[in-house]
Amino acid sequence: MRLIQITICFLLFTMALNAQISVTEDKGIRYMLDLRKEMNFKKDRYIKAWSVQVMVSRDKYEVLEKKESFLNDFKEEKFKVDWTYEQPNYKLNVGAYYTKLEATIALHKIIEKYPDAYVFKNNQAKASDF
Repeated sequence: MRLIQITICFLLFTMALNAQISVTEDKGIRYMLDLRKEMNFKKDRYIKAWSVQVMVSRDKYEVLEKKESFLNDFKEEKFKVDWTYEQPNYKLNVGAYYTKLEATIALHKIIEKYPDAYVFKNNQAKASDF
C-alpha cells in the first residue's frame, strides 16, 4: 500500500515537471495597468490625505512669519510645512498623512505651542508631500 502511494506521488511529480503553463493577458488589463502606473508616477498629482492646519489668515506675510516661527519651534521634528491660497485666505498646513491617526499624533505635538491647530482632510496634498 505504501509502495503504491509513493509510486503515484512520483508519477504526479514527474508529470508536473513536464507540464507547460501558458498565460494570456487581455489587452484591456494591460492598458489599465499602464494607465494606473502613469497616474501614480506623476509628480503634480493630488492625493487625499490628512493634514494639520495651523492658521488661516488674509495676510500672506502673517502666514509666512508664522511658517518661519513654526519651523524654528519644531526643528527636530522635521515637519513639512507649506502654505496655500484659497481666495480670500492663506492657510498654513503641516504634513500629509495617510491616516487620521497619524495626523492626530502630529497634532498632539503641535497643539502645545499652537492651540488653534486642528486636523483636516486635505484634498490638495501632492505625492511628494509624503
